[in-house]
Amino acid sequence: MIGTTFTEEYASFQRRPTGVRISGVGSEIPPTVVTTAEVEVQAGISEFGFEPGWLERVIGVRERHWAAPDVKPSDLAIAAGRKALDDADLDPDAVDAVIFTGITKDFFEPATANVVAEGVGATRARVFDVMNACNSFIDGVDMGDALIRCGRARRVLVASGERSSIVTRQKPRTTEELIRSLAGLMVGEGGGAVVLEPTDVPGRGLLEREFRADPTQWRHAIGGRFRPTTEACEACGSVIDPRFLADGRRMFEVGLAMMPPTIEAVLTRTGWEYDDLDVVFCHEAHKRFVEEGGALGGRTDKIWSIVERFGNTSTVSLPLAMAEAKAAGALAPGTKSLLVAGASGMSVAALTVVW
Repeated sequence: MIGTTFTEEYASFQRRPTGVRISGVGSEIPPTVVTTAEVEVQAGISEFGFEPGWLERVIGVRERHWAAPDVKPSDLAIAAGRKALDDADLDPDAVDAVIFTGITKDFFEPATANVVAEGVGATRARVFDVMNACNSFIDGVDMGDALIRCGRARRVLVASGERSSIVTRQKPRTTEELIRSLAGLMVGEGGGAVVLEPTDVPGRGLLEREFRADPTQWRHAIGGRFRPTTEACEACGSVIDPRFLADGRRMFEVGLAMMPPTIEAVLTRTGWEYDDLDVVFCHEAHKRFVEEGGALGGRTDKIWSIVERFGNTSTVSLPLAMAEAKAAGALAPGTKSLLVAGASGMSVAALTVVW
């Protein structure tokens, strides 16, 4: 802080805020549009006897954006992070922590948050990654909120970048494998970020949250599996299976059982009814999951939906939708919103926010 002594800066840093708010949002969308019709051809859908257009009818995704081959997850997160910092009118050097929440990463070690922090200019920040499938972003926001509330940070950048199209590069060999590969055929790529800062305005910012999990359901969706060395790829020797294979029917059933009561719980603690909400940001694995009641018990009227245009963008879906809504003027001060997501594992998260 310019013009303050170390003692004054430390005292300011240690003061506990009454709340935490999202002060900036940003997203980055690659320019290349890939239609579901193109994905059908790439996956060889017709070879299994399915008519053209079948995949789009099943998943409700018309198109998605994919990045160029040389683009890394951190590149997308950095671009989104810069936009979020600009939206918050915040100097990168003022960021105390950078949390990267992408499923796809630049490498196993070190944390991709290092690359993001350097890329946005937050070179004094604490850095770490948070990983919990598609719930990573809400978990990252929760971690940032905790750092601010306990006085260990004043400003936190939570950023994600997804390069998930890698899971579409291997063609299914059987009809059964095709069905298990459907989740990977709806993925889109991009970057998303938010800036978290303290607020002393009563009733503003991040309010209540609810996290639930059923870890016994983890077998229903697996991506990037480590194979035993005895099962290494015959062609390249890799022990990593990059495919994302899922039992979509079972995931739908578990989500239908877990998500509505999670939402009900967080709304009850907030003192809200669903009708009190102005907008809902829901992670959309695909359009039918939301429309048929798996996410909100049948209520879809307030969802800021992006899945038909961007596909399943994983951890980017929530900040992408929020950035789009804010640009459209839908997030004025006092707007009541709900963030909700379900993830393989299985876990569910819900968070109420007043802008």
